[in-house]
Amino acid sequence: MPAHITPNQLIQLIIPAITLVFSLSFACAWAYDKRLRYLLSLAASFGAFAIGSAVQIAHLPDEWRLNALISAAFYVASTQLLAEGILRRAALHFRLTTHALIFTLVMGGMYYFSYVAPNLLVRIYILNLSAGLLMLFCAAQFRKRCNGRTINRILFWVLVICGASFFIRTPLTVLQPLPRSTAPFGQTIFWVFLQLSLALMGAVLGLVLLAVAMSDVIDRLVLERDFDSLTETLNRRAFERLALHRIADTKSYPLALIAFDIDNFKSINDRYGHAAGDAVLREFGAILRAAVRDKDVVGRIGGEEFVLLLPAADGAFAYRIAERLRTVLESSRFEQIDATLRVTTSAGIARYRSGEAVATMLARADHLLYAAKRAGRNRVIAESSGQTSDASTLDIA
Repeated sequence: MPAHITPNQLIQLIIPAITLVFSLSFACAWAYDKRLRYLLSLAASFGAFAIGSAVQIAHLPDEWRLNALISAAFYVASTQLLAEGILRRAALHFRLTTHALIFTLVMGGMYYFSYVAPNLLVRIYILNLSAGLLMLFCAAQFRKRCNGRTINRILFWVLVICGASFFIRTPLTVLQPLPRSTAPFGQTIFWVFLQLSLALMGAVLGLVLLAVAMSDVIDRLVLERDFDSLTETLNRRAFERLALHRIADTKSYPLALIAFDIDNFKSINDRYGHAAGDAVLREFGAILRAAVRDKDVVGRIGGEEFVLLLPAADGAFAYRIAERLRTVLESSRFEQIDATLRVTTSAGIARYRSGEAVATMLARADHLLYAAKRAGRNRVIAESSGQTSDASTLDIA
């Protein structure tokens, strides 16, 4: 172990100190919203890098082979944790066996070229190329789930640039002969450029990831405000806001709106209790959510009334969807309700008319919905053709 830390090393230790600040920031963000579990991986990633960098800069331990292995272990773990955190945010992940294989292969190479056939140049190539490949692979996988959001596109390109930087700076090893021990290595052009580029790339990546984390925290708060917790569908205000966005996008045309109302819902509550009623609402919400496409908008706008906005859907398509959802609910069974009784829904379908407000389209769909109620319930009426489902009904009273 060195007797003291030199001024040059002290300055270099600023990098792991800053990295540690990022680690603590991600940990604090996770503590604020523990549902964002990927933040733990990011916190561990930046923490592992800070430890590995500090170990290498301070020469702890001073024996260069052991120092190389310990610092490399933290660097590899840092890159793996970073990739895992980013992928988990996109609902993806590496298998544990994949992580174990990557770690074993990289560390096996580091051990071989430290103890068996010592070669600093090869060790540099192993660490840099493995980190670059992993980050570029992570970026490629993440791109599939960017969803067009600006913050996601920024993160994607930062990942690409950071991954590519490992390949760009590695050839600098040929500019100056590399020593075998750790102390002289700290004076090489490659080492200085490595520290500067890592500081810059790490700071940019850390700031972008913090922006991503804050964006996700805000999105969570918006979800809590806009979603109905019982059915996990949009509330009326959020539905109308998103419906306006779909209407404003001409690529969404034609548009169809389906209004659903669960038949005899009051009698379900009166006869079986509110817990049974909640189970029915929860199940129908799940049926709707399972049926929607990416651009469809589903919401609960009243006690037992749900709406489904279908972009790029004509009346015939909307009718088929409404019929399918009606039959799925009719075939559903609930523990709290007599198995011989059916829970059904009536529906009305309105097509968007140029220039009309969302409220107007909702009102027309409601009018058709109550026409279905008056016609005997458990049926669908669409204004386009007046089609109805002639399914028999059994009132739940």
